[in-house]
Amino acid sequence: MSAEPPPVSRVDDISHQASAWFALVQGGAPTAAEQAELAAWLDADPRHTEAYAQLEHLWAVSAQLHSLARAPAAPQLSRRRFVGLGIAASAVAVTACASALWLKDMGLPFADIRSAVGERRTVSLPDGSTVDLAGNTALNVDFSPTRRAVELLHGEAYFNVLPSAAGEFTVNSRSGQVVAADAGFCLSCDDASALLAVNRKTVRVVTANQQVDLGEGLSVRFSSDRTGAIQHAELEQVLAWRSGRLVFFDKPLLTVIDELQRWREGRIFIMDKQLAMRRVSLILNLNKPEQMLDAITKALAVRVDRYTDLVTLIYPA
Repeated sequence: MSAEPPPVSRVDDISHQASAWFALVQGGAPTAAEQAELAAWLDADPRHTEAYAQLEHLWAVSAQLHSLARAPAAPQLSRRRFVGLGIAASAVAVTACASALWLKDMGLPFADIRSAVGERRTVSLPDGSTVDLAGNTALNVDFSPTRRAVELLHGEAYFNVLPSAAGEFTVNSRSGQVVAADAGFCLSCDDASALLAVNRKTVRVVTANQQVDLGEGLSVRFSSDRTGAIQHAELEQVLAWRSGRLVFFDKPLLTVIDELQRWREGRIFIMDKQLAMRRVSLILNLNKPEQMLDAITKALAVRVDRYTDLVTLIYPA
């Protein structure tokens, strides 16, 4: 493996890196150089050690939950193929364990309102405002005669905020705060940042270092310590999920796949960095999630390997 980490496309995704390292170790005979590189990776960040340890634990627990199909260690099995199978198996272990914990109401954050993967929901809030939840989205609400606040835990939501005597409407996330009195806007968030697109009137973004107002038709990506440049919002693309479509124009395949995770069960891994960055334009039907990967396969001429319904690996053709 000399001087390069295991083949992953999401180099910034610690959990994905941990899965790739774990898969390599499961091969049973990592070289001395690989062992040294793994040790260096674990020492580089406490989060690396935590992610790897969690994966080992989930692997052990999953053995009690599911009987995983394991590929035989045949001499003709290539190293690249084995690592792919290892990532698939470790991802199945994580997904299996998470599914079991979900059945016990454990493992996922508690939330006042949530949507399942692939589900779209519209919820009326106590002040008369509404929120549309995209798939796999969770939020908490905190309303009183003098306060109206929402915490977006993860996912994507469209807020239609109405004026109220209770004052401004606040949406909190780990990246910062969004404030509006009377507006319509879409907010999506992940572990690293949040993306705001304003559809109606004006919305304010407040982070630890900056405060900025966005008017109708504008968007901005922000994190806890940085606010990006204000840009024109492609609202037809951003809001297409509300009408049952996903629209991508000249977007990296990695962006497309990340979005698909909200709308179909299982995990998808891109196994080539250049492929992950390939620009694509697609329109996908949310009402037919089973056909979305087929559409990508035809549009990009890629190879898709599926390991049960839970794990999919995408390779260049």
